[in-house]
Amino acid sequence: MRAALIIAAKDLKVELRSKEMLSAMFLFSLLIVLAFRFGFSNAVNSGAVGLPELASSALWICFSFAAILGMYTSFAKEKDRETLDGLLLAPVDRSDLYLGKALSNLIVVFFVDLLSIAFFALFFSFDYGGQALAVVALALLGSVTLVLVGTLVAAISVNTRAREALLPILLIPLIAFSVIVPSVTATKNAMVGGIGDSVQQIESVAAFAAIFAVLGYLTFDFVLEG
Repeated sequence: MRAALIIAAKDLKVELRSKEMLSAMFLFSLLIVLAFRFGFSNAVNSGAVGLPELASSALWICFSFAAILGMYTSFAKEKDRETLDGLLLAPVDRSDLYLGKALSNLIVVFFVDLLSIAFFALFFSFDYGGQALAVVALALLGSVTLVLVGTLVAAISVNTRAREALLPILLIPLIAFSVIVPSVTATKNAMVGGIGDSVQQIESVAAFAAIFAVLGYLTFDFVLEG
């Protein structure tokens, strides 16, 4: 576990110096929220679209696509700078490399999630029905699952020629109905005070996270060798 923390700290230091991934994810999330703000303003004002429904959908679009962008960049930079080979030669277990990458990705992704939540609250003057902490907690759970799945898929795609296209092609079908759909439902229910109605969705997302945590930990060595 110590090796995983060192790898995560290394990635975070590199990101804080360059801010390449963070700035791209930040701008993407901001643009998505602004697009929803101006695209649905009339529908929201007329009552045709409720803010809980709009917020849950908009936020998870931000979360998922920003996560895809961030996880692709984290491995692509290592590959392009030929530092991935150095990591593979390091005397650490490959599973620690998976945990370290997932941890650093999670910190960056969740930070952008918090910004997205703040942007939506700011531009829509929406307090999430007084359930902002529940929304943050669901964002964390969903982000953990997105990162665990995405880190493994990003490692698979980084050694291919069409890695830019392969990552979303592989990842979106995996997360669409297992993470995004139940998370949207749970987030909407939380905003209207019905988080208790989302136990099944929360358990489903948590179970998917546990499955991919074990799968990634056990298979990451073979993935990188491929």
